[in-house]
Order: sequence, then structure tokens, then C-alpha cells
Amino acid sequence: MQAHTVSHRDAAPRRLGIRALALAAILLSGAAGGAVSQPRQTAAAAMAPKAYVGLYGDDAIGVLDAATGRIVRTIKVAAGPEAVIVAPGGGRVYVSSEDATSLSVIDTASDAVIDTIDVGKFPEGMALSRDGKTLVVGVFGENQVDVIDTSTLRITKRYPVGMAHGVTLAPDGKTAYVGAQVPGHNAIVVLDLAAGRVAARVPLAQAPRGLFVSPDAASLYFTLANSAEVQVLDRATNTVTAHITVGPIPHQMAFTPDHKYALVVVQGAGQLAVVDLASRQVTADVPVGNFPHWVGITSDGTLAYVTNEGDDTVSVVDLAARKVVATLPVGSEPRKISLQQGAGAMSQYEPSPAAATGFAGQPAQPVPPARAGDVQIHMRAFAFGPASATVAAGHRVTWIDDDPVPHTATAQTTRGKLWDTGQVVPGRSVTVTMTKPGTYQYQCDDHPFMLAKLIVTP
Repeated sequence: MQAHTVSHRDAAPRRLGIRALALAAILLSGAAGGAVSQPRQTAAAAMAPKAYVGLYGDDAIGVLDAATGRIVRTIKVAAGPEAVIVAPGGGRVYVSSEDATSLSVIDTASDAVIDTIDVGKFPEGMALSRDGKTLVVGVFGENQVDVIDTSTLRITKRYPVGMAHGVTLAPDGKTAYVGAQVPGHNAIVVLDLAAGRVAARVPLAQAPRGLFVSPDAASLYFTLANSAEVQVLDRATNTVTAHITVGPIPHQMAFTPDHKYALVVVQGAGQLAVVDLASRQVTADVPVGNFPHWVGITSDGTLAYVTNEGDDTVSVVDLAARKVVATLPVGSEPRKISLQQGAGAMSQYEPSPAAATGFAGQPAQPVPPARAGDVQIHMRAFAFGPASATVAAGHRVTWIDDDPVPHTATAQTTRGKLWDTGQVVPGRSVTVTMTKPGTYQYQCDDHPFMLAKLIVTP
């Protein structure tokens, strides 16, 4: 196969893209931005819970000691660690790997992978029942949802759900909600696990991202791509009853143990929004790191841990003070985080540095000028524009990220990848010289519902 030439102009480092074996992969050297602070050791160290951090760029899980704020071990898992869930009791961790076909099971006593579960191509979101007995997995590449008995680690049921991504369970474990990221047919799919059937489908205008059942079990809170809101779905009627404006590109959320607040990761603004559940109003915005991805909360509700994919850190937020009290280096591209049960162990902190500006501390740079016959494609509002473009072989295509979050442009066939831009960060671009005529479908590996076509003529 003749390779396309990729010119990485102003691209942030990213490991291999997902959902295919790479035939020709372009990697950039790693970089992380800014100095960080470390929390001091406290007397509560012996009782501190561990946090498990999915390090997407390292194909590993980082084990974070909550007492010292340090990564004490990294555990290699299958490529592209996505969902990370600590089981009730803290003895196991389940990890899905979206670049692979399997889940990893980690024993927390040894912090080692003790088993794997094959589920098919590109497992994404997961949810675990409160009793720890049932694991529900969205398998994006197989257009299905798998239900796993954790006592046997065997799949007991499969449901058809197109491009299944995020998953959440009702508190009683009888109903699952799944985000179906099918372009033009986005939906929340409701699964009745007790009856073993698809119970309902709620159409959406945009791709669903985070899905979370409220503590009182009456509502489903969810976020959409290219939105500034959290929407609230009444579970009895499957209708949206409220919209909560939190800022550009909200992603994941978590509820505090006292059930008074929701913490919402707002990726476009680099902040954690604190939402009062009674009034459904934002009561505080806490600036965190670059491109925050996920939040975990200690059992006592004193601290929140926010992963910052853009600067390879975790922000520790004091929820009473509504401020970041420590910034911890954890590894490459931290995404998901899950904590063992236990009180927050840190009580004294060094001041955190001022937040860096731009993704990984790198300022936006101008797009290179186009030559005659070249094509520019913008990544805007979670879509490629134009969605179909034509260029002659030997000319260049430049992808420009106009969104507040990173994207990729990745083309692949059954044989592997033809090109992969790597992660293009906001305000920056990557250029590919097209050398092989043909018609190519491509996508964003970070947001695979973003699809487009490129025609390369002789």
C-alpha cells in the first residue's frame, strides 16, 4: 500500500488512533505542560483509598495513592483504556480498552491484571450494579451491549444497540441507559434488563456523551456533543423536562454522596461546574486543568479528583472550599478515574500553580497557507466541514480544529490505516499530502460519530 504523507503542523502528541491496526502510524514526541504541586504526607495515609486512572497515552492504569498524591504503580492493559470502574468493596477494577476487543480485570491487592474478557471490537462505556454482580458494557464496534456476570466473567446477554458508547444503570440495576452515537439516528436506548428486552428509544438531535441516573432515581441526566447544557430526562415518561446551562462541551458528571450536588466536567471551559440539584442551577465554577475529562469523588464527599487530559494531571478539588488544592502529575492523557471507597486522606497542601493556557500549555498557531489545489477541512461543532471533499493526488489536505476540544482525522480500511493525523488540538492543524487515488471514509477517533468522505482523483 502506498502511504500518504502526514505533515504534523501544530499537532499535539497522541498515541496511535483507535479502532484499527495501524499500517502507517505517525507519533509525535510527548510533552506535558507546567509545574505541579504535591500534597504533603498526612497521618491518614494508612487508610487512604487508591484511585485508578486510565492513562490513554500509556495504554496503562495509573495507581494513585490518595495519601501522597503520587502514582505508585502503572498497570499495562490492552490498548486505549477507556472506562475504569472500581467494584464495591474495592477489590477489583474493570477496564475497557477501546483500541482492542477486551476488558481487563485488575486485582487491587496485587495491582495486577488477573483476567481478561473478550467482548468484540471497541468496548467503550461500562456500568456496574451496586451489588457488583452485573457489568454492562457498550461495544461500539459490534453495535451491541454486553451483560457480564462478574462471578464467572461470562457474557450472559447481548442487546442490539447501534454504536453503543456511554452506559449507566438505575440504582436497582434493572434498567440500563445506553448512548447510541449513530449519525442521523442518535438516541438514548433504554434496556429492561429484568425482562431482557429493549424497552424504549429516545431520539436525540446530537450524539449523547455522558449518562447518569439521579440519586433519587427519578431522572436521567445526560450531555450531548456540541452543547453547553446538561439535559434532564424524566424516567417515567422518557421526556426531557429541564436544561441546565453549565458551559461549553460538558462531558461527565458525578453526584456528591449527600445527593445535594452534581459535579459536571466542562471540557471547553476547563472547569468543574457545581450544580445544586434542588434548584438545578450552577452555584460555582472551579477552574481545573486543560481539557478535563472525568471526575471521581471520595466516599466522604470532601474531595473531587478531576483528570486533565490536556496537561497530564489530576486536579484535587476541595468541595467545601470550591477550589483546587493540589495538582498531581499522573501520566500521559489521563481520561477516566475511579476511587476505592474511603475518606479523603489529604489535609495539607502546597499551593497549586496557575493554570496553563492552551492544550498542554501550547498556544494556538496560525494555519499554514493553502496552495492551489489544496483543500482545508474544518472540525467544527463536532463535524467535518465539508463532509465530502475532492482533491487531486499530490495535493495537501489540512484539517483545522475550530472546536474547544481535540479531534483526529483517521482513514482506515479492512487492511489498516491509510492516514492518521493524530490528535489535532483546538486552534491548530495537521496537513496530509494525498498520494493514492481513491474514495476514503474517515472519522475522528476521539469522537467516532464524526464521519466524512475524501475523494482523491488521479
